[in-house]
Amino acid sequence: MELDKTIKERRAVRKYKEKGIPDAVVIELLDLARYAPSSLNGQPWHFIVVKKDETKKRIAELKNKYCPPEKRAYKADFLQNAPVLIVVCVDKQKSYGREVENGVLAAANIIMGAGSRGLGSVYMTAYNTDEPKMSEEIKQILAIPQHIDPIAIIPLGYPDEIPGTKELKPLEEITHYEEF
Repeated sequence: MELDKTIKERRAVRKYKEKGIPDAVVIELLDLARYAPSSLNGQPWHFIVVKKDETKKRIAELKNKYCPPEKRAYKADFLQNAPVLIVVCVDKQKSYGREVENGVLAAANIIMGAGSRGLGSVYMTAYNTDEPKMSEEIKQILAIPQHIDPIAIIPLGYPDEIPGTKELKPLEEITHYEEF
């Protein structure tokens, strides 16, 4: 039931305290990511841990540059204030055409593990289907090989502010039996 509680209490946290995260905790989260299911057990994921302020700033600027105006509910500036960013990547050669799905499952494990440890996070895409240059520029910043694609950026930190509860659609509205 602890997992249920973590899932239900999870919020998109974008404001973090100026407090570092112990390396051991980051390793625990990466270890949880390894346990995510993957197509044919391909395990195509790779994780880049980013702590350098200059690198976080460059990634935030890049996200702001390529985010379409209509999707800018939040600017990505907060990325540079997170103590740690984990960039989730996938190996296109080991994913059987399911690289994004596999990587997202690993990212979800990181996010849920972070929540259970009192850390805040938010899921952000590391690609933009309308603007593939963003992914290429992230690859340049982080020296990612061509056959590896970045798919998600997960900022981690101790929450300085926790957003209120979110409104969810009723279960009856989204659940269908036998057919739609």
